[in-house]
Amino acid sequence: MTERKLGRRPPIPDRPRLRLGSYLRAIPAAPSSADHLARVPSWILGGNDRYSDCGPVSVANDRLLVSTYLTGKPQVVSEAAIFDLYRRSGNPGFDPATGSDDGGVVLQVMLEALLEGGIDGVKPVAFASVDHTSLDEMRAAVAIFGSLLVGVNLDVAQQRQKLWDYLPSAEWGGHAVMCGRYSESPDRTGVVTWGAVTDVTDAFIAHQLDEAWVVIWPEHLGTRAFEEGLTLAALKADFLALTGRPMLPQPPGYVARALGCLQGFLRRLHR
Repeated sequence: MTERKLGRRPPIPDRPRLRLGSYLRAIPAAPSSADHLARVPSWILGGNDRYSDCGPVSVANDRLLVSTYLTGKPQVVSEAAIFDLYRRSGNPGFDPATGSDDGGVVLQVMLEALLEGGIDGVKPVAFASVDHTSLDEMRAAVAIFGSLLVGVNLDVAQQRQKLWDYLPSAEWGGHAVMCGRYSESPDRTGVVTWGAVTDVTDAFIAHQLDEAWVVIWPEHLGTRAFEEGLTLAALKADFLALTGRPMLPQPPGYVARALGCLQGFLRRLHR
């Protein structure tokens, strides 16, 4: 790869949002390790070597992971669908032919556009912020949902590192990645970026990660981890208060289909 683009704008701290910690029954004791990246043979680059669309690309990889593990039918989001979400997230004039209006995204603004219009034909049920200062809450979110969308601040040091570690250097810029693996080892948190998996250390997380989000997809509904981990009534009530509309209902007949793959997923989830 000859070039790597960033593209995450700073978050807007006072923008109203749902906070996952408000709906966790308690921060559950997550398994000591979880790897939700292993079954995906290849990841989506989505033009992030050429454009600053790391946010929508991370959504596409999140969709790929969840569909792989919870349905057994991987949804490989098209580049056209990634560009469509990118335009709806604050870059309406983006043109891949010229590179015009390639300004990156605020992750929450992008997730609001995702909630409104979906990606590649699928809309999420909701999204919520995760306390990025709490390793326990982030791991609980990965254990329940399988993944997180994460915003990091990269330094020039990361341009040379295969393992992202905290090494103070000049600022490179904001970047969005998807997290789907962690372990007790301080250097085994795995994130997907630029079409590949990169490990990051706990020191990197502590110093260079400044936002995290969970996307709730229709496939999550009805899973035991979701039902037991969250106070669903409170989530629905706050979603209605925030958006003025109810959370999307569970698709007819979905429970029967989901339960067919749930047992195997949960075994993998808690290894």
